[in-house]
Amino acid sequence: MNLRTYNLTNKQKAKLLKGVTASLALPIVDSLEDFIWEAIFCYSKGVQLFDPLFAKRSKLLFDIVDTPNNIGWSAKSLQCSVKENTEFELVIQRADVFKKREDLGFPNLDRNSPPNLIGAALMEHWHRKINNDAQIQNVTDKRVCILLKTANNDKFAYFEEELAIYSPNDLNWRWTNDTKTGLQGIRKSDNFCVYRWYPNQKQFFERFKLHDDAYIFDASIIRLPLDEVIEMLYARIQDIQESLEQDDT
Repeated sequence: MNLRTYNLTNKQKAKLLKGVTASLALPIVDSLEDFIWEAIFCYSKGVQLFDPLFAKRSKLLFDIVDTPNNIGWSAKSLQCSVKENTEFELVIQRADVFKKREDLGFPNLDRNSPPNLIGAALMEHWHRKINNDAQIQNVTDKRVCILLKTANNDKFAYFEEELAIYSPNDLNWRWTNDTKTGLQGIRKSDNFCVYRWYPNQKQFFERFKLHDDAYIFDASIIRLPLDEVIEMLYARIQDIQESLEQDDT
C-alpha cells in the first residue's frame, strides 16, 4: 500500500519557520503541542483556525478541518531525534478490543486468538473511529500532520501523509514474545512495523517513517522579555478596542 505524502511549498516552509520561531519567542509558551501546533499549522497552510477559547473542543479525530476542501488533519507533535528517515510512533487510540469484541463482530476473541484475528479487530475498532468522525466532520480527504521536535527545540521536521486505512491483506500481525504483552502489525509491502498494541494498557500506537524529502529545519530561540510581550499585546488590544468604539459612534 503506497500512502500519499504531502510537501510544503517554499512559501509554506517560510511561514512554518516563522510560526515556530515566533511562538517560541513568547515566554508564556513552553512547548509546541496541541492547540499551539494546530495554530502554527493553520498559519502555515492558510487554513481557518478553530479557536477553543470560544468553542468547545471535541474528541473527534480531525483537529483541523479545511471545510471548503473537505480536508481533515489529525495533528500531533512529538519530541524525538530529528534526522533523515527517522522512525517514530504515536498513541492513536485506546483500544480495548477484548471488552468490545461482541460489538466489533469478534464474539470469541481473547488473548489466545490468532494474532491476525486480534489485528482484524483492532483495525475494525480504529476504522470505525476514522469513518464515523470523517462523516461527522464532513471530511473526505483524511490526513495526518506531525511536527517532530528535539528536546531543546533547535531542530524540527514536518510530516504530512494520507491517513492509512489498511485492508486485512495489507498487514501481518504477530506477538513480540511468548508472554503476549505486545502485538505488532507488520506491513507486508515493505516489512515495516506500522502498529503496536499493548493489551494490558489498551494503548494502540501507529508508527511512521520520515520521508526522504521531508522538510527538516533549524530554529533559533530568542525569548522575549515577559513584560515586553504583555505590554505589546495589551497595547494592541487597546488599539482594537478603540477602533471598535469609533466604529460604533
